[in-house]
Amino acid sequence: MRYELSAIISTQSVLGLICAQHQSARLVALPVADIVLVPVTQDLVLELDETGTRVSVETGFWQLSVGVEGLVVAGSVRGRIAYLEADYVGREGRQTAAVWQSGETIYGPMILGRNEPFPAEGNSPICGALRHLGVISAGHRDEFVVAGLGRFRRTVDWC
Repeated sequence: MRYELSAIISTQSVLGLICAQHQSARLVALPVADIVLVPVTQDLVLELDETGTRVSVETGFWQLSVGVEGLVVAGSVRGRIAYLEADYVGREGRQTAAVWQSGETIYGPMILGRNEPFPAEGNSPICGALRHLGVISAGHRDEFVVAGLGRFRRTVDWC
């Protein structure tokens, strides 16, 4: 079964303003206090950058567009913002995550490649990014599970 996600995650106070300024941005509450997600859909990418130009794949990101990156960097002056990507079929796949604050990258990009073993104890790129946003694991539930990122299997379903 396939799982794919491309999203911006931060607090309501940071992402609420972004959503208000962009018609294609959808704000989705997560089950963690004050943490929300904006799915990065093709509509949002094209609204921010009509060409949808991607950043270099050398960053580890396959979906991050120049326009979305600009939005995240500019928005990070209001608070920490994470951008994350995941693409899995069964247990095979990849994920990449980064966190920005005050216009600077403070975490990542951290990359877990397609052929790399999944790290133990919640040390995946996405879990690390969520920790930077204040999400705390609970028992056997890592930050990914606590944040409810398994609720949908495709980015567009978050809309």
